[in-house]
Amino acid sequence: MKKEIILPIGNIGSGKSTLAKQYAKKGYIVISRDSFRTMIGGNNYIFDLKIEPFIKKATIKTLETFLKGGYNIFYDETNVTKRLRSSTIKLGKKYGYKINAIILKKLSKEESVNRRMNNPHGKFSKKTWEFIWEKFDFIYEEPSKKEGIDKIGRME
Repeated sequence: MKKEIILPIGNIGSGKSTLAKQYAKKGYIVISRDSFRTMIGGNNYIFDLKIEPFIKKATIKTLETFLKGGYNIFYDETNVTKRLRSSTIKLGKKYGYKINAIILKKLSKEESVNRRMNNPHGKFSKKTWEFIWEKFDFIYEEPSKKEGIDKIGRME
């Protein structure tokens, strides 16, 4: 079995979760903090800064558990900076995984936010999602093989 982690890289509304569904059909385990936020909310998306550190820990622990089991992983996060990618890459390498990054097409703020409003994560306003999009756009760092990524692809 090819041990592989797929790291989608893209802002909100860029199609990461849609791509995750395609990989899930291929047998990949999809791991995301959004899933934990929905789970702890009893199937309602909950975002609470007080519990975010626990969600991050739970996500990393879940990732490591599946890596130990040898499963292929789709890590459904924005992954827009080296820092955001680093713990996933480090764990993947620890367990002998290939890391494949997929850079998703950069959409306009308007298109991304409209997509998010059609598939909301919580009850955030359009203005809040615009702010989040701008934040991720501002901090974006192009992925590099120097980070430990084995292959970098681009979806257009």
